Amino acid sequence: MKQKRNKQPKFYICVNPIGSKFAKALQQALQNKVDHKVLRTRWPRTDGFYVNPNPLNKIERFYKFNENNISSPKFAVSVEGLASLESRTIFARTLVNSTSGRGIIEFELSDTTYPRAPLYTEYIPKKSEYRVHVFNGEVIDIQQKKKRRGFTGDRDTRVRNVVNGYVYCRDGIDPPDGIAPLAIAAVNACGYLYGAVDIIYNEKRNQCYVLEVNSRPGLMGTTLDKYVNAIIKSYGLKAKE
Repeated sequence: MKQKRNKQPKFYICVNPIGSKFAKALQQALQNKVDHKVLRTRWPRTDGFYVNPNPLNKIERFYKFNENNISSPKFAVSVEGLASLESRTIFARTLVNSTSGRGIIEFELSDTTYPRAPLYTEYIPKKSEYRVHVFNGEVIDIQQKKKRRGFTGDRDTRVRNVVNGYVYCRDGIDPPDGIAPLAIAAVNACGYLYGAVDIIYNEKRNQCYVLEVNSRPGLMGTTLDKYVNAIIKSYGLKAKE
């Protein structure tokens, strides 16, 4: 009589669309670490990890920050609303679902005409900018945007992205006090299980401000490992021996 083989337990990553790069990266890395068959599937399921199912757009997030007293730049959703903003420099955000600074137009309130956009946010001068990764109410990683060595292009310090010669670093960083609880509060305000929170620090005011909560951040290297380890811990998965 043949002996029955124990079935390998299954763990589901629930996501829509099924081809999400974020979910693919998690699936592959998680499969290498756990004694489970890791599968991607569409909602709904009652078992498994849910990739944030209802990601908010930028306008919705700023309203959530405001409703929950999260320190963030003031914003307006119309040209008429610009009168309520205090900063002289404003970012018109022509895209409400974008990353890496795409869709941003800088202008001054003193200009005679303003660009049309669904969202406007104040520019707040910053000494430093961070990305804080939160999972299930805990900070699992903190990175700082720093100038990339050897960058020879024009650098705009107001928008710190790869195009302007900035990269994420972990070594030699000294995040300001209060950055962790602020990041956790921002993720909770959005109703997310996890998120990558972009936070700036204004030294003169000694204050941090939330710019963004990324619901599906790019994952690679150490950051990917930290998310995978957080899932293993939160869902009690059995690691490979």
